[in-house]
Amino acid sequence: MMKCFIFIPLLVALTFQSCIAWVCPSLEPLATTLISRKNLPSTLLAISQAPYISDIGQSWDGVHAKERHPANVAAPGADAATDSSTYLIHKGRAIKMIKRCVAIEGLSVSDGWTPQASEAFSLAVEAVARANPILTGQLIEEKTSPWPWAQPRTLRVIPGVFPPESHSFLSTINPPADLASPAQVLYEEEINKGTSAKELFQHVHSHVAPRLLGKAEFSYDQIKNASPLFEAKLMDFGDGYAAYSIKMSHALGDGTTFFQVIKQISSYMNGHEPQPINWDNPLKATHEIYPETFSHQDYERSYGGPFGWGVFKNIRTLGKRKCEYLLLSKDKITQKKRELQKSDENARISSNDVVMSVICEMCGSSDIFAFDRSARGIKDDVDKSDAGNFFWEIPFEREKAAANPSVIRNILMSETGTYYDTDEVPLMPFLNGRVGRITSLASITQKTTFPGSEVICQFPSASFISDLPLDVAVIFRFDEEHFGIMHNFRRVNPSPLLSEIIA
Repeated sequence: MMKCFIFIPLLVALTFQSCIAWVCPSLEPLATTLISRKNLPSTLLAISQAPYISDIGQSWDGVHAKERHPANVAAPGADAATDSSTYLIHKGRAIKMIKRCVAIEGLSVSDGWTPQASEAFSLAVEAVARANPILTGQLIEEKTSPWPWAQPRTLRVIPGVFPPESHSFLSTINPPADLASPAQVLYEEEINKGTSAKELFQHVHSHVAPRLLGKAEFSYDQIKNASPLFEAKLMDFGDGYAAYSIKMSHALGDGTTFFQVIKQISSYMNGHEPQPINWDNPLKATHEIYPETFSHQDYERSYGGPFGWGVFKNIRTLGKRKCEYLLLSKDKITQKKRELQKSDENARISSNDVVMSVICEMCGSSDIFAFDRSARGIKDDVDKSDAGNFFWEIPFEREKAAANPSVIRNILMSETGTYYDTDEVPLMPFLNGRVGRITSLASITQKTTFPGSEVICQFPSASFISDLPLDVAVIFRFDEEHFGIMHNFRRVNPSPLLSEIIA
């Protein structure tokens, strides 16, 4: 489900103006106007008229035309006109899952931050909204009947409901007086010769993240409340450090899509040509998130009555679930991976496989886990640049993966890309609510960058796993030397493997 939260730059010994002019001469007007917020409209105009996105003006005119006709904008939950000016999100069975998905959100902490970086970040966020009108839209659900079981139904986005001219996609937050800057935390650790990564990890988790990352917002909340589908927040500590977050509705796409948006923000901040995002692949409207080898029986067990009953049984466990974080050493993981490969020459193991095996070893309240696998480059006619929820949830036996980290790699390398064959998905784990999810963001390294600054860590939003009656774990890359695990397991087992790789 979610695939997503990450942002690393390079130092450039040039002035801000000359840097942008050197990287992309066509954006030289941007460098001269970026200092003053008063020049925002002309700056965005300069960005939108850049040669490499010359079609934005036309697409934005179309959005403005729709904006001038409010009758085309449906009230939350109401039917809307079906026309080419809306984005079709989905019209299949996956609508139920998409509506229950939490918005994708994560934050980064950056060193070497300047007022120019703040301005560039603000302008880049708005430029991305201009370049991708779907981000300015409102999510609606079209129904043929008021009854909840009625079919068919569709999810759509009406673009232009939140136009950049009148809506700010960036909120600036002043740090409270009692909030220590990351600089203070790192300086104190340097003086005390402590482990700075652990202290910074704890500081971001306990003090920074709660102020920048919002509460869980599901897609059905965005339908009900007609809320924006894309937003960012910035907290500048004023001492060269800043923290910022980016949030996108999961209805628009998965973690891969989220990081495509982040990559565009970074490109704009540096005056580079952004890679276009294709929001119009027609297959996203019918792509289902379960494996194509699933039979009707497999689907019903995994997403139908048995799964629903298990979730209902687990509601009573919500009070026992707490969001916990673990910091893992990248060097120790690499060393353990080499040991495992040496003991079994046929083993195909990645660092991510080792971490997933730890998660399976730790969890004592699920028998089946499912991990997300991108369909891009695997499914016919689905490109790597295509946005949407193009992923499959692959269920597997938790105990087998806990005992052998190569299980995950064997699944990925198999002919079907699945663990269970058709009609082999077991019933009882779903009926008993003993199923969970693992999302890995460790391999996605897109970050917002700006000349002279450096991203020192990233952190995912706990809203992804809070208030969920399922075991869920998220793997993420905290910094260049550490991975992190975020989980909400109801029961945690001792993990010998974890003790070998924990930071």
